[in-house]
Amino acid sequence: MEAYKSECPDCGAKYYWQGYKTGLGKTDEQLKGMRIKQTVCRHCGKENLNTTLDHESETGKEYDEMYKHIFSFVDEALSKRKDDT
Repeated sequence: MEAYKSECPDCGAKYYWQGYKTGLGKTDEQLKGMRIKQTVCRHCGKENLNTTLDHESETGKEYDEMYKHIFSFVDEALSKRKDDT
């Protein structure tokens, strides 16, 4: 899962939501639903929605922190492996 922020240039709505990180293993129906969430404003219905990763809301910041720890762990593990060779 990933945290997203959507902003509508037509009605000014701004909202945060969670969706799939990738389309791997998703059905066509799930992918269609995700495309709609990313492009159609839930407030006015216009198809002009700007959706980006969320780094502002509490959930978005929690995802950022989680990924930071994961990347740090992987980097450390790879560095140790490199040192062992």
